[in-house]
Amino acid sequence: MEGNLAQSRLTAIALAFVAVIWVSPFSWLVLNAFNPLSTGQLEIPRSVGLENFAQAVSGNAGKQFLNSMLIAAGTATLSVLVGIAAAYPLSRLRIPGRNAFLWTLVLLRMLPSAGVLVPLYFAAQRSGLLNQLGVIIALTILNLPFTLLLLKNFFDTVPIELEEAAYVEGASLLQIVSKVVLPMSRAGIAVVWFYSFTGAWNEFLLPLIFARVQDAFPMSVGLYAAFGQQGAINYGFLTAFSIIYAAPAVGVYFLLRRNMNTGFAGVGVKG
Repeated sequence: MEGNLAQSRLTAIALAFVAVIWVSPFSWLVLNAFNPLSTGQLEIPRSVGLENFAQAVSGNAGKQFLNSMLIAAGTATLSVLVGIAAAYPLSRLRIPGRNAFLWTLVLLRMLPSAGVLVPLYFAAQRSGLLNQLGVIIALTILNLPFTLLLLKNFFDTVPIELEEAAYVEGASLLQIVSKVVLPMSRAGIAVVWFYSFTGAWNEFLLPLIFARVQDAFPMSVGLYAAFGQQGAINYGFLTAFSIIYAAPAVGVYFLLRRNMNTGFAGVGVKG
């Protein structure tokens, strides 16, 4: 009995220790973000205010937020549109070697982004796309292998009999895809959109090299540039900036949560 009691106490102490380690960074982040006189210490603020958040959404920081939204939403939407247009034929047509083609694309995507940066840069330079549109197109190209693979597998789960019944009723191919296939694949589309959005939101290297001017930088580059600006770190601004930077990805998850729970359960990678 005493042995069990001692074991329970040790378990409680270990769990409390883990909880403190896990909670401390978030506590530091929140306490400093709401402290107008933040010094970077983990302490209870003497005053609480939203001045740091106001600073983090104004001026260049506000532009960077809008740039991030444009790049992330544009990349996610374009990835889904291109992915649907390419994955549906791959799912329905008996193309010889289609699985080998898909897996070859996926294996090539395993290469780090830096490995394909040079050809992407010169292609964008010759096309006049060293701007945010170029970032969106480049990220869409990099997303395409996994987008194709995931969407094809979701389209494979849609019964072909439903499409045949719609065809017999006189539906066109566009109507079959838009009114039968896509509604039944919305969970997979939500997963692909979410992954593309968060990937583009967190992307650092491509926007830094393609955007080239400070007004076009997203928040990922802005967060890096904010460290040590003017020889000092503004902890209040940085922590508020970090919270705002993390908020959209969390918000998108909750908006798509119902479809994504189904989509995550249905994500199967078939050969």
